[in-house]
Amino acid sequence: MIGYYGAALLVLISAGKLVTARRAPIGPGMRCLLGFFLSMAAALAISADPTIRLVLPGDPPLAALLCRLGSNALQLLAVHLLLRLARTVEAPVPRTRWWPLPLCWALLAMCGADIAAHLDQVDAPGFGLLPGLIGYQVTLVGYAVCCLTGFVRVLTRHARRCPRGSFRTGLRVIVAAAAATVGWALYSGLPSLWLPLTGLGGNFLPLSRMLGLVVVALWFAGVVLTTWQGVVERPLRGLAARRGIRAVTPLWSVLVAALPQLHLAPTAWHGAEFSLYRRLIEIRDGLLALRGHVPPELAEWVRESARRHAAPADEPTTTAAGLAAALVAREHGRGWPEPPAAPTAATPSIAAETAWLSAVSAAFTRSPVVAEVRDRAVAAYATPARNGPSPG
Repeated sequence: MIGYYGAALLVLISAGKLVTARRAPIGPGMRCLLGFFLSMAAALAISADPTIRLVLPGDPPLAALLCRLGSNALQLLAVHLLLRLARTVEAPVPRTRWWPLPLCWALLAMCGADIAAHLDQVDAPGFGLLPGLIGYQVTLVGYAVCCLTGFVRVLTRHARRCPRGSFRTGLRVIVAAAAATVGWALYSGLPSLWLPLTGLGGNFLPLSRMLGLVVVALWFAGVVLTTWQGVVERPLRGLAARRGIRAVTPLWSVLVAALPQLHLAPTAWHGAEFSLYRRLIEIRDGLLALRGHVPPELAEWVRESARRHAAPADEPTTTAAGLAAALVAREHGRGWPEPPAAPTAATPSIAAETAWLSAVSAAFTRSPVVAEVRDRAVAAYATPARNGPSPG
């Protein structure tokens, strides 16, 4: 019954794909995917024990052979469709020859006829070396390995072109699963070769099943990562956003305390990513609003302080020092008409902006250079200027 359950699951997956794509035309890739699922479902159903008992109740060995032959033929069709599915990601889509598949079916049928003629010798010592049996195994494994090898090559190239993320990781897991399937097929599909060489005897099938479970687990993990990439990546993005909020909060708190008008009106809760985006906007607005209060002596102060403390005078430290001095100058009513240009992040993205402002926030709270520049600004501008822009 396990075969029927697996077949029913694959049919349900296919039906779900059809329902999802009912409003759009079914492309070549979707046709290959549906064909793969349905071929594997039919193969599982045909090879199930209840099906074998229904085919030829009076001749169980021949019924098992016929069902195995039909199941293996459908499995070859499935790996052929899998290769065609992988090639749909290439442009232009290369041709996949059909003729090797019916040729392999014909070879399987010929070898199956030879096996059927010798079914009464199944328990004989030399049955494993029967030419029909060896030919059957080589044909089945050879075609499957060729298709899976092509599948691995195509998907490996495609994964290199994909951006970093769970989808690319899933593709690489699928490539690993296909490579593991090749190894499993070479082992499990050639018992006439491995049993005499290894002498495993009764341990051959348990080891084959264990390897098969590993292969299935890899395929499942790869499919989950590629199909449900949003489910996998959304929690990671949420964690990264929360870390970003914690990193920029010291800088944000100082700016909002000095310039309360920066704080945007509260809205409905949209998650950590939205909150981080709002704080980045408010911080950038604050830095722009304070540019007119950055002292012209800032560069000299930063250079001297960095030399005195043997500390770096990089862009985040310079920006943080400029902010500290600007807050002091604004508090005492000092301003300048031509502020120096503020450094900006090189890459216009949320991740780059978060990293940049996190570095500025860390320098603002911990750098000795920023602390000394703040003290010098207090000493220089403690007396309000008579002529200068009003705070704000």
